[in-house]
Amino acid sequence: MASKFEIGDLVWAKMKGFPAWPGKVIEPKDELKTPMKKKNHHFIFFFGSENYAWIPEDSIFHYMSNKERFMLTTRVPRGFKEAIEAMEDAVKALPEQSQIRMQDLPSIDEELAQIFPNKSFSAPARKPKETPVKKEGETKPTKPKIKRDSFLRKTPMKRPSPLSPSQKIVKKARAVAKVAASPSMFHHKSPVHSTPIRSPDKPNEEELVSATKIKSRIIPELKVSEGEVTNDDMPVTSAATQIEESLLIKPVMKSVIPTPSRIGFLGLGIMGQGMVMNLLRSGHEVTVWNRTILKCREFVKAGALKGNSPAEVVQSCDITFSCVSDSSAVKDLVFGNAGVLQGISPGKCYVEMSTIDEDTVQDAAEAITARGGVFLEAPVVGSRVPALEGQLVILAAGDRKLYDDCYSCFEALGKKSLYLGSDVGAAMRMKLIINMIMGTVMASLAEGMAMAEKVGLDQEDIAEVLSLGSLSCPTVIHKSQAILNQKYDPHFPLQHQQKDLRLALQLGDKVEQPLYVAAAANELYKKARRLGYGESDISAVFRAASA
Repeated sequence: MASKFEIGDLVWAKMKGFPAWPGKVIEPKDELKTPMKKKNHHFIFFFGSENYAWIPEDSIFHYMSNKERFMLTTRVPRGFKEAIEAMEDAVKALPEQSQIRMQDLPSIDEELAQIFPNKSFSAPARKPKETPVKKEGETKPTKPKIKRDSFLRKTPMKRPSPLSPSQKIVKKARAVAKVAASPSMFHHKSPVHSTPIRSPDKPNEEELVSATKIKSRIIPELKVSEGEVTNDDMPVTSAATQIEESLLIKPVMKSVIPTPSRIGFLGLGIMGQGMVMNLLRSGHEVTVWNRTILKCREFVKAGALKGNSPAEVVQSCDITFSCVSDSSAVKDLVFGNAGVLQGISPGKCYVEMSTIDEDTVQDAAEAITARGGVFLEAPVVGSRVPALEGQLVILAAGDRKLYDDCYSCFEALGKKSLYLGSDVGAAMRMKLIINMIMGTVMASLAEGMAMAEKVGLDQEDIAEVLSLGSLSCPTVIHKSQAILNQKYDPHFPLQHQQKDLRLALQLGDKVEQPLYVAAAANELYKKARRLGYGESDISAVFRAASA
């Protein structure tokens, strides 16, 4: 397939949700897979960020001929100025013939006008090329050829952006662990068709021990009680523990270009804590609020700002996210005294990430849009560990522009975000179906482990066979181990799973869809709650199955 770009071309490369960024077409890295797409892709090195990724050809534009089109003068993101400086150095390093060829290339509007002559495009008029007059006896001086990529070695090193307090914590922990252990923990990785990221290798046992020894020295000021109460009135791990765990649980350090928008976040429960920490790590400006004020203290020390009420957070921020326990908490948050509605004004954006019923999310959307606000629902698939690692799956529906504006936040929080359309409620329906499947699978696993115990089989053997067969998946492996060890630390609280099953059954009633398995599983979870395991992990449903 013919291509209009060559190795070494200086270009603008545009990734979804980000402004066009200056870069260079380079040879692909051996460790990265070639994209399985029919249309042409090129491997782009991004100036300033020092990262690279596969970009489709229709999102790449020659640098010189599109300079005026893509040069930013207002709301310039971090690193853009440095990237432009590096690009200009690269242009100067090119042979004169290459500079002339770059300037002579048509812009994208001109190319479209040539392909579709009957349609009008806003292509700027081009000045005729002036041919220089060569004087008699004059010879054009020749310049030595410059090897490809040589400017990468000549470009002066730019000072890195200042680290936030939370990034300094993580950096210091890794530095000490590195001394106690072996070689460098880091190497470049960049997924195809996504924001380039840098992923650390899995730390070995020595590194984990070293990090564990030093964590009390690094963050002593973040120590709070483990039984602290959050929005949903249940004991969870403290923010200090969340940060400590982030040193040990395969952190995925992403290279995210943060939005210049001011971000608000309401709710610092099991999910909210990890999500806010990832927003701070990625360089976003975040203002937090929580019903239990003490929960905000650790995040303020980590670089966040503190809001005194939901209304104040919404007023002071461009985009406000919310993640609380249930529909009742959302109603209090949105419609209550000093709530979200009292802070909404035209242009203010609100993103609901809680898992609630469809009617409540639609009521909130109608109330917010009636006041001129912009609404997006974005429930997440994942539990405590994916929230800490920034590996959630985000399901979104509502205003499309707001979804695009949230792109850098979603990149920091998750490994994938899906836009399901403008119909508010679509994302919530999908989330309930996903959690309904999760709940029934977990109930079946609990019954199987209880059955094995009753018929005299070793539960460890059952768990091993499950991990080796076609049923092997992280959920089955981790939850079977939790049952074996009788450790039910709340990664996904059982009472929340039962709530989601109840909402899924209500949704089934609404559309007259029989849900026999989900209904039976719901009864098992209700029994586990009666036995006192509502605040434990969903794996504690085994207690109801074996009782």
